[in-house]
Amino acid sequence: MLAWGGPCTYFTDIGSWDLMAYVFLSHAHQDKPFVRQLAADLRREGHAVWIDEAEINIGDSLVEKISQGLEEVDYVAAVLSQHSIQSPWVAKELDFAANREFAEKRVVVLPLLLEDVEMPSFLIGKLYGDFRREDSYSDSFQQVLRALGAAEKPPAPDQKELELLQKELKHVRAMAERQAASAKRAAEAAFKAKSPELKKAIEAANAESPAHAPINKTYAFELDGEPITLGFTLWAIAKASSGRRHPLELLLTLEDRWSDLESMMEAYADMTAQDEARKS
Repeated sequence: MLAWGGPCTYFTDIGSWDLMAYVFLSHAHQDKPFVRQLAADLRREGHAVWIDEAEINIGDSLVEKISQGLEEVDYVAAVLSQHSIQSPWVAKELDFAANREFAEKRVVVLPLLLEDVEMPSFLIGKLYGDFRREDSYSDSFQQVLRALGAAEKPPAPDQKELELLQKELKHVRAMAERQAASAKRAAEAAFKAKSPELKKAIEAANAESPAHAPINKTYAFELDGEPITLGFTLWAIAKASSGRRHPLELLLTLEDRWSDLESMMEAYADMTAQDEARKS
C-alpha cells in the first residue's frame, strides 16, 4: 500500500523543449533489464541517456564519473524498486539530484515506480510514472516523454547501416573478449613467475579468502623472504591503525617496495568499488 498517492498519479506536462533532454537513469543493478529497455526507448525518441555501463570505463573513478553525470544531465529518472531504495549508491545519486532541484527551483527528479516501495521522504507527494505492470509500459513511457518535452526523433537507419553496425558490434565484442583473455594470460604469467614458496602462500591465502584471489594472483609479492598477500596487508594495516607498530612499514622502506604495495591496494580498491557498483 502506498502512503503517498494512488496508481493514477502521473507526471504533468512541464512544457516542451526545442532540444532533447539528457536523462540520468538512477537504478539498482538488479533492475538492469528494465533500465536497458527504457534507455533504448528514450534514445529512439531522440533523448540522450546517461547509464553507468555505457559511461564508465575500466579505470575510471566511479564517484567522479557519476558526480559528473549528475551535474551535466537535465533530469534524474529514479527507478524505484525494493532493490534501489536499499542501495547506498542510489541514495547518494538522489540526494545530489534533490539538492539540484532545490537550488534550481525546477523539476529534476522524475520518479519511475517499478514496484510498490516505501518511498524516500523527499519523494513523498511527487508525481510518478507507474511501471509496476508490464502491460502499462507504453502508456507510462508516453507520460515520461511528456515530462521530458519534445525532441527530434532520429531517423531510422537503413538496412545497410544496420548491417554495418552489427558487423562493428561483433568486432568490438571480439576485441573485448581478446582483451579479457589477454588480461587473464597476464595474470597467469605473473603467477607463474612467482617463487614456489610465494605460490604456495598465495594458494593458502586464496583458500582462506577466495575473494582475494584475483588480487593475490597478480599483486602478491615477497618481502625479505616473507609472502605479502592481500589478507596479510589488510591485517597489518588494521594493526597499524590501532596504534601498534608493524615491521612491514620498515621493510617496505628498506627494500623500496612501497610501489608494489600501492599497486596491490589500488587494484583492491578498484575491485571493491566495482563490486559495490554491481550491487547498486
